[in-house]
Amino acid sequence: MRRTIYHRPKFKEKSMIIKLVRHAESLANIGAVLPHEAGDAKIGLSDAGRQQALQAGQLLGHDFVSNALVYCSPYQRTRDTLQAILQGANLQQPKKTYEDPRLREVERGYQEEGAQFELRKIHGWFYYRHAGGESPADVYDRISSFLESMMRQVQRKEAEQVMIVTHGMVIRCFVMRFLHLTVEQFESLENPDNCDVITIAHKEHIQDPLFSCGRWAVAGMRLRN
Repeated sequence: MRRTIYHRPKFKEKSMIIKLVRHAESLANIGAVLPHEAGDAKIGLSDAGRQQALQAGQLLGHDFVSNALVYCSPYQRTRDTLQAILQGANLQQPKKTYEDPRLREVERGYQEEGAQFELRKIHGWFYYRHAGGESPADVYDRISSFLESMMRQVQRKEAEQVMIVTHGMVIRCFVMRFLHLTVEQFESLENPDNCDVITIAHKEHIQDPLFSCGRWAVAGMRLRN
């Protein structure tokens, strides 16, 4: 009796699509709490934010979400956003997701952010390290490490769809790293709105890309006015 050998289809990089989702509206976004007082990691969603995340799940759709490798920041607002996205995408069964601390929000320290505004202008938006916290350059370094880990898992699992639920600064640094943007191009990017979906894919899958590099392009980002 001949033995049938099943060969799994090879991973097709050309088909890979990455969806980066900023968390839904949080209590800090509406001024109900202050991150440096309440603890940034503990801040949850507003009622409007929960509805935003449900709608994002409907937009992303069952097929994409159910077949994607899913990563999430461990902060409460991103966890809550992810759960509502899964609900909105009509996933009836629990889905395996991967929390990664490298996807956390930029650490703005323990002092009021507005008081550091002039120093940030002097030293540069990308380079200034918040008192007791991080700079966007620090976030870039940890996102570079995350991206390497993610791509290894993409190859290992032959995954062609990835969804990452995270924070605005992380999304901008991820796009910067993936598309090899300059510091000036990074600083030209507007922060994504709550529950914005940013797409990175091969050029032929992106209409009117804001930036591209080699075979890859990004859609959904906006430039500062």
